[in-house]
Amino acid sequence: MKQILFLLLLGAFVCVAVPAQGLFDFNLLWIGYWYNSLISPDDEFPSTEEIFSGGTLYNRGDLSLGLPQKELSLRFLATDKRLLPLEEDDGRAGFNPALGFYHRGSGSRILHGVQTEFGLPARVNNVWLRGIPFMEGRSPSSRDLKAEPAARDEAESFLYLALPYNWLPGMDAFFSMALDDEMNLAYGSGFGFGRDSMQLRLEGFYTRKELAPRRASAWFSDNPPLPQRDFDIYALTLLFNTPNLAFATDWAFSETFAWGQGTYGNFALRLGHRPWRFSLAGDAATNRFSDRSGSSAGAGLRLGARAERFWPRSGLFRFQTSLRSGGIEESFNRGSISLYYRPSSPTAAERRNNTFPVRFTRASISLNRDARNPESSDTLNALVGYQLGPLSGFFSCALSNFSSLNLDNPSLFQYPLFESFDSFRVSGELAWRPGIFDIRTRLGYTIRAEKDPLLDFSLNCSARPGGWGRVGLRIACTDFPQRWNYTLSWRYVHSR
Repeated sequence: MKQILFLLLLGAFVCVAVPAQGLFDFNLLWIGYWYNSLISPDDEFPSTEEIFSGGTLYNRGDLSLGLPQKELSLRFLATDKRLLPLEEDDGRAGFNPALGFYHRGSGSRILHGVQTEFGLPARVNNVWLRGIPFMEGRSPSSRDLKAEPAARDEAESFLYLALPYNWLPGMDAFFSMALDDEMNLAYGSGFGFGRDSMQLRLEGFYTRKELAPRRASAWFSDNPPLPQRDFDIYALTLLFNTPNLAFATDWAFSETFAWGQGTYGNFALRLGHRPWRFSLAGDAATNRFSDRSGSSAGAGLRLGARAERFWPRSGLFRFQTSLRSGGIEESFNRGSISLYYRPSSPTAAERRNNTFPVRFTRASISLNRDARNPESSDTLNALVGYQLGPLSGFFSCALSNFSSLNLDNPSLFQYPLFESFDSFRVSGELAWRPGIFDIRTRLGYTIRAEKDPLLDFSLNCSARPGGWGRVGLRIACTDFPQRWNYTLSWRYVHSR
């Protein structure tokens, strides 16, 4: 409660006491969700007292003080997240104040608080939870204050020093240093060279920390108990980029006492720009590799390919496929293939001359197989979107099946697809936006093998009365008429 009161007083002070002279930038945000999920027996509609029983309250205050002539700014950010109804001893609540000092002419900054990482340090953390590292997903290394931290996030200090943008035209360089609450240091450095439309960039990263002891959860656990131990990770990235050709690669080497040494590497290649673009990417890790946080990532291998065709006014066709295995020398046991098409938006003349009420907006189809278990899981998803006057929506379907595998050597390509039926789902959504309102409804029906079918629907209504925010109500039934979900949400923003 004290933290919420602090944010309210901060907003009131800035709104009243701070003059609007172009030196201040203020943003105050209140977001809330009042939610409940319940089961209504005997087809009875739940009582009013049961509909809303709890939720989440999120608040954020963001104040910036700028000195335009010096290209400097000071930023104060405070966030608070807690459950509803409010409790004094809420173990999942989190109040996170943060402070940042920025130099706009170089991108240099000094930060303290919960932060979001970008670039090389982020790419070598949670490597298998991230997508395949295509060229479009890469960015230079940096950090900034996290606008929506979780309750368990911890504050860190960060220093980033870079050359001014106009000091050496075509050249840039930086040095960074981070310090967490356990006094573990992390260093980063890099430089880039650019001329005309060509860019060459090299970056490095290093951190050392002391990992806490790890105990096995059971005597038969795959992960053995480990004592308190030292951990080091070194990482390097190289990037070469031109409009029609781009290549990038990351390499990381980790060494953990009582666990071992491991290596992780990835690559990305892009050919062409527009109208055609072809991309390849992949990554692999050895069994003893530990990621940026010191957690064991495990062995693995992923490969991906993508082909894209662009048209004016956002027209796009994309073909993408990916393969994954549990190690460099193992067979592929997971894979996917997908097609996506979005036609170009019609011009104003085409809209006036077109008398047909229905306009096709997008379509996609994807096939996924997971062959890690004795029975592989096959899923086929398809979607078609449309525009009907002021209404928009889509139809989608999903087919899931199982196939038996050879336990001695499970492989992605071992047996035909869809050998045994599991479930089939079809759904449709319709959206209407009259004025300040946004109304969406969805209806779905699922047929399941050896189980009763499921009927589900949802209704989402929201209003945006002005630039200050939004109010919405969502009612969903995941298994009609027993299982109901209710969500009342609100969002208020005050800025200047």
